Amino acid sequence: PPPVYLPLAPRMKETSGWQQVFSSPRLDWAIERVALNAKVLGGALGDHDKMVAAASSSEIILWALRADGNGSEIGVFHLGVPVEALFFVGNQLIATSHTGKIGVWNAVTKHWQIQDVVPINSYDAAGTFLLLGCNNGSIYYVDVQKFPLRMKDNDLLVTELYRDPTEDAVTALSVYLT
Repeated sequence: PPPVYLPLAPRMKETSGWQQVFSSPRLDWAIERVALNAKVLGGALGDHDKMVAAASSSEIILWALRADGNGSEIGVFHLGVPVEALFFVGNQLIATSHTGKIGVWNAVTKHWQIQDVVPINSYDAAGTFLLLGCNNGSIYYVDVQKFPLRMKDNDLLVTELYRDPTEDAVTALSVYLT
């Protein structure tokens, strides 16, 4: 039989140590990326909900985890290209690929948005900002908390923050906002 893949979410209690709080249904594909959001304060899923996402190739499954240990599938999303990074910025799930695609799941609107950008070499998150270092020497940012969409085409608003005059690729980002 094929192997079984189950994302598990643990919880640490001082009195009893680590405890399993969630196990996904059986998945027939290997999990390549996992993201866990430990606490979503004031999010659309409630103050105490947690989320876990798993990705394989271009497919992403997102679950909401409740305090009672139950979980429910929020949705299955497709990036269209292999997912190379999967993480949360606040309560927004982000998937990126070096090919220049980003996917953002907005917890408030429950909307999955895919955006094409320049091929991505690096990324970082600071506060609610997602910053992308690209191979054309540009650094782009998206305020994922506001989830801004352009009026003319309903695309995610990706703003160029900096462009290197020699167009050298931005291969690393590290951002700290005060």
